[in-house]
Amino acid sequence: MAQGLAQKYVNLLLVLLLLLSMYPVFPRAGAYTTSPSFPQQEIIDQTRDWIDLTNKKLTSSGDRYTDIVSVDYFSDGKILNSTLCLLLPFKERPIRENVNFGMYIDADFNSKTGYGGIDYQIEIRWNNDTQQWSKVTESWSHYGDTRVLENISNYSGFYERGGKYVVLSADLTKLFHPQKYKVLFYAEVKKNDSTKTDFTRWVAIPPLQLIVSTSPGTVEITKGEQKTIEVKVNSTQGYEPTVNIYTINGSKEISFNFTYNRLRIPSYGMSTTPMTIAASKNALSGPYTLFIFANSTFPSEQLIKPKTDLSSSDVRSSQPTENILTQTSILVNVQDPPSFLDQIGSGWEKLGGPISFLYGIIAGISPWLFGQIKKFVSKGKK
Repeated sequence: MAQGLAQKYVNLLLVLLLLLSMYPVFPRAGAYTTSPSFPQQEIIDQTRDWIDLTNKKLTSSGDRYTDIVSVDYFSDGKILNSTLCLLLPFKERPIRENVNFGMYIDADFNSKTGYGGIDYQIEIRWNNDTQQWSKVTESWSHYGDTRVLENISNYSGFYERGGKYVVLSADLTKLFHPQKYKVLFYAEVKKNDSTKTDFTRWVAIPPLQLIVSTSPGTVEITKGEQKTIEVKVNSTQGYEPTVNIYTINGSKEISFNFTYNRLRIPSYGMSTTPMTIAASKNALSGPYTLFIFANSTFPSEQLIKPKTDLSSSDVRSSQPTENILTQTSILVNVQDPPSFLDQIGSGWEKLGGPISFLYGIIAGISPWLFGQIKKFVSKGKK
């Protein structure tokens, strides 16, 4: 009886060890995920381009230390780090005004989730009443309600005295590690019942991509001949960039022509165009490398489209578009025209199969045919 009880405990221990060994194989959903990592990127922002949120009009009369001139940003997949570069030195202790530096995050490239597409806000705030800076991370609902995920009071270490920048970061773990998201940076001052904000354009993370390729990747062509291949262009989904395609070739004896050299890529991120390659009769035999370039213009996305007054001197041009240049290459092998003997050989190769097939049939029935002829001859002798 004691031996049987001991065996039960041993079996139970083995089951527990088995379950413990299986636990890492089936981790909790999202436990080991990270957001995309990418090297440092930079966006340039126009100066003197605040928006007065009371009337949604452009103005040049904002506070210069909240005028963003550029933003550098990068991520290791866990933290999104950014540096907001300012026109004038950061003001450590603003007087009689509330100041904010922050970022809005669209965590899923979906304008129907969150509040107008904004799912999260990370903001460094100056409270004129408490005379302190704080850092707040909030989640936004579809109706604009917010839930505080983190609130760090008496926040410091995000600036350098006399420096023209502010360091702002987002803990992507608290945002459930978005895999494809957009970020917009801003700086603003609230005073005298007015809020003047400098917004950058939205930036995509991971950074926007443009890939150009050909099918096939190598072309065999004879002097005096032309062939048509397909050029494929893939871009980040969710945008509709305009792409200009062109080639650079060092030989005048090889010509290239696109059926469409200007493409509007649909939001699903893929388009193609035929390209005709022609070799003149005077072209030298051998390999030629053709470089194909694709220059794209991704339309700029703004959080607020300001009202414009054509008579106002404060009117600024719209946010600059984002341009991406990419390239690929294709190898073109130019061959001499086939000689007379080559043409005969090629023709024979084409006829070789049917002739071999016919020969096989004849060889197969020849014994039967020979027997029939022999019988016919024998009957004739009789």
